[in-house]
Amino acid sequence: MTASSFERRAERRTRLIGLLRSEAHWTTAALREHLGVSQRTLMRELAALRNAGYPIESDKGRGGGIRLDGRWGIERLNLSHREVVELILALAIVESLNSPLLTGNLTAIRQKLFQAFPQKQRGAVSNLRKRIMIGNNAQANLVSAYTTASPRVSEAMAEAFLRQRCVEIAYQSEAGERTLRVIEAQYILLNWPIWYIVAWDHLRGSSRVFRIDRIKTARILEAGFQLRPKHAFTDRYAPFYRTI
Repeated sequence: MTASSFERRAERRTRLIGLLRSEAHWTTAALREHLGVSQRTLMRELAALRNAGYPIESDKGRGGGIRLDGRWGIERLNLSHREVVELILALAIVESLNSPLLTGNLTAIRQKLFQAFPQKQRGAVSNLRKRIMIGNNAQANLVSAYTTASPRVSEAMAEAFLRQRCVEIAYQSEAGERTLRVIEAQYILLNWPIWYIVAWDHLRGSSRVFRIDRIKTARILEAGFQLRPKHAFTDRYAPFYRTI
């Protein structure tokens, strides 16, 4: 089989999967018409998809059809940097609950999610969980003063975290003082519902924790950074985390 015929068959199979997902059921005649193939070719492609694990079911008789049933697919789902981070955060939260009811299939779910990413992204996404820390629930007095960070800041911080890029932030302290800093977003800490960026602060030359709602602007820089040893951050702030 030539490369071009292989590519055409792969494209046809992708189109077939898309058609099956788009409607509750299809007749073979309608599928043949959309794909421009013979009955024999259609049956061969459906058999190949069944062998690959797709839950394709057929109803015999008048009014019957072909349908894809039993599973939810996310292969075409595209996520922003922020959504990727929030997805991994959500998995980390469920893991931290350590409940058999919620975690029985979590490993398999996480593996399938990671496999859904393009090959070049899988390593980075798989390593994200190691850079997320789940702490205790935030104290009531902190929650009362917490405001949601702007989507622009959240997206920029998520991208800097994911891509390991330095970011210049305008940060407002609890006393209202603003400083301009260049930081490395090494880890994320969640003390529900408050997000913190556990970072290496170039201004101070040491590790610091930044509450995300106090980051007023964020500009991603060209410079990248390497991950520093986790103990350089956790030893300083454990067992109690504080903001600066």
